Amino acid sequence: MILQKLIKTDSVPPDDYRFVVPETGYRLGGYKRLDELLAAVEAHYRSNDIPLPSDWQAKVEDQMCRSLPNGWCVLTDGNDVPTFASVMSADNIIKAIKSLAAMASTALKGEDVFVEQDEANIRASICARCYMNVDAGFCMGCGSMQQVTELVGKVRGNRTTDSDQFLSNCGICGCQNKAIVHVKRKLLLSGEKPETTDKRPDWCWLKSDDLNTSKSLLKI
Repeated sequence: MILQKLIKTDSVPPDDYRFVVPETGYRLGGYKRLDELLAAVEAHYRSNDIPLPSDWQAKVEDQMCRSLPNGWCVLTDGNDVPTFASVMSADNIIKAIKSLAAMASTALKGEDVFVEQDEANIRASICARCYMNVDAGFCMGCGSMQQVTELVGKVRGNRTTDSDQFLSNCGICGCQNKAIVHVKRKLLLSGEKPETTDKRPDWCWLKSDDLNTSKSLLKI
């Protein structure tokens, strides 16, 4: 099951922690801490003699996340949110740099490689919430990071999205999401092995040629 999980539980979200109980329609709100909300939800279920679903806490977070802006939550399909070390390696970082170089070369030839702004915005919103959107372990001054930064600039030019501040690296391919959200899917997949694509979450816009599939799964 695709759910969203809070990653900023030490902060108070916009409009506080809140939850509408599906079985009764009752709204619990105004809580400054997640544990306070969870306690209130549990008490409401028990006082109304409604059995607590086994995954009720996850559903509370998911409902919250669907109304929060990017930066508050990540998408999860039951997996733990991976760390950089668990999904990134020197090999896929090198591959990412080579892929970006190929994209830059194609773009400089004047070929039509970019998607429309609306599509880039939706892609970016999906990546921003994906648990595979992870930080690389490079220092800003090292040679590899400088190469990546330079190539990203060549690829996307002055193109941006509203989610740029939340975009890092794709934990599957190592590419920088700020760049790839603007590039046509066919080009991005041209050098990717099918087994790599299969590792992507079901909501990934690189896994399906129909962006509506991702929007439907995520209810965005």
